Amino acid sequence: MSYVKKARGLARITDLAALPVLDYGSEIKYEGSISKTGDNADWDWGMYRDQNGEWVLMEADGPGCIFNFTQHRYPTSEVPVFRFYFDNSDKPQFEIIPEQFGKKKPFIKPLSDIFIGPEDNGRGPIWVVRSFVPMEFRTHCKVTSSIKLEGADKEKGEGGWGHITYHLYDSADNIGTFSADTDLTEIARTYEKEISLKSDRVYTDAFSAKPGERKTVFAASYPATVCGIRLSLKDFLPEMLENTVISIDFDGKNRVCAPIGTFFGCEYAKTPANLKTALISADFSSKDAHFSNNYPMPYFESCKIEFINNTSFTLNLETETAINTTVEYDPKNTGYFTSSAYYPKTDNTEGKNSVIADVSGFGHMAYGVISGEDIACGCEGDVRVFTDGLSSPAVESDGSESWGSYGWGFVCPPQCNPFSAYNGVPDINDTWSELRLTFTDNYPFKSRLRFELEHGCQNDGGGKHSGQIFCYMKFEPAEKFVGAFEIADTKTERIRDRFENGIHENYQSFNMRKTNEPFIIKADIPKENRGAVIKRVSLQKQNKMTALVKVDGVEITERKWFYPDSNTFYSLLEDSFYIPEKYTSGKDNITVEIVPLSESWNECGYKLFVLEV
Repeated sequence: MSYVKKARGLARITDLAALPVLDYGSEIKYEGSISKTGDNADWDWGMYRDQNGEWVLMEADGPGCIFNFTQHRYPTSEVPVFRFYFDNSDKPQFEIIPEQFGKKKPFIKPLSDIFIGPEDNGRGPIWVVRSFVPMEFRTHCKVTSSIKLEGADKEKGEGGWGHITYHLYDSADNIGTFSADTDLTEIARTYEKEISLKSDRVYTDAFSAKPGERKTVFAASYPATVCGIRLSLKDFLPEMLENTVISIDFDGKNRVCAPIGTFFGCEYAKTPANLKTALISADFSSKDAHFSNNYPMPYFESCKIEFINNTSFTLNLETETAINTTVEYDPKNTGYFTSSAYYPKTDNTEGKNSVIADVSGFGHMAYGVISGEDIACGCEGDVRVFTDGLSSPAVESDGSESWGSYGWGFVCPPQCNPFSAYNGVPDINDTWSELRLTFTDNYPFKSRLRFELEHGCQNDGGGKHSGQIFCYMKFEPAEKFVGAFEIADTKTERIRDRFENGIHENYQSFNMRKTNEPFIIKADIPKENRGAVIKRVSLQKQNKMTALVKVDGVEITERKWFYPDSNTFYSLLEDSFYIPEKYTSGKDNITVEIVPLSESWNECGYKLFVLEV
């Protein structure tokens, strides 16, 4: 039997069937301009200058792939040249300036473009240049700007930084080196409309549902993949988005329970809109509303899809469920399409993030919907995504709208591109709903994913947040805790500081060792494993912390433990390093040696986890 295999790099935008396949050896990483001081000065935070005098925006060691590049810039500002260096090349393999996004191959529309922000009483307009073009690398990657990206003063010709999200992999297998000669024309054309798996069965239904009534629109007792769920609502009213619920059981367990507003990508219909992304659409631009969700959702025994009317009036619905019975998935490596618990409209609490979702298990994110109502500084709240219990976020965004690569966009709804969309109220940014598809950068997690949203500039925005995330996952975590390893060296320094997580007064204390001597971890592990993960607490006051890692005397050659950034204001960091399976499989004990390679390397303690089969 030929099962669908995992997809990495460029294949993530070409192999739709692979979206549900889980990947033990994939990690999400981020570099960006979120303010290091904890306020809203999200512009001055490039990392360092390299030997050529260029400003480094991102650097990574090992095999991986860039999935999203976003930068905010006044068109009247000094023009930067962005340079991409792959696999330790002395010369950039690709260069681009802001006005070329969407024009210069392979950064072509709709995979890359420019969002032109509003005039906003003379403060704008601003360009948000962005690319969702996958850029693979096998050993190393560095992205630079020819000028320092800083400032937010239009009159001075300033323009700040943005963000890059990327994956790191445990192996360079099936990963190449990005080439500017890559022809993405045909792929780009497929993203000019919705994409989906080809169906071989389609089930339709039309019915009325009274208040409180629950209607089953599809039920099956055979293995297949749901590859399209479409809904039409007669005489549409905005409140239907919150009070019409979709419920999906896969293999006898409820996996999805969501308002149609989050399931189909938009919680608010304050402005008539036709929002189209690659896999999700919501059209409430006329009297009747039409919705679709084309994420592949495999199951192995049974499936039941229901709609529930929680409104106070009768609903008239038409539904279509598309099924593919030919695609084969391995149950061991396939995640169920799963929703987090819906986070309803909730009053924000000063000094605390809104926890949109907190899920436990093993998987990766498919997409998320976040919404704000009456939020002071409405777009400025930062998104923070924490994986596997780490205290430092794996992904951040300098403002809610920047998460979807819009930046300064909520005041001019509606907007959409193949990977994100939003809607709200024109000329106001305090009430909005945003969708971000993450099927490329996908935020892998081994045991837990926690999705948080700051309100206002420093959790002082009031109002209400709501939202939900959707994942491919198993409920059983892949990570198993092995042990904690403290710093026993007498040459330690007692430090007290904070993790950068939006919670500004949460000080913690650790013993910190700064040395060039190796740290040794010895531990018993189960023979049947899929690798291991080491988590470290450190002080990130200096950038480019680098260490070599050995297992039983054998150097891990795929990559070094490398952390490129720094933060002198919120200086505590908890990061991790994945040990590929080939170094641990079949062993019942291992000795791990962490050898510092940079003067900035320091450590406050380690934890070891094994990935269970």
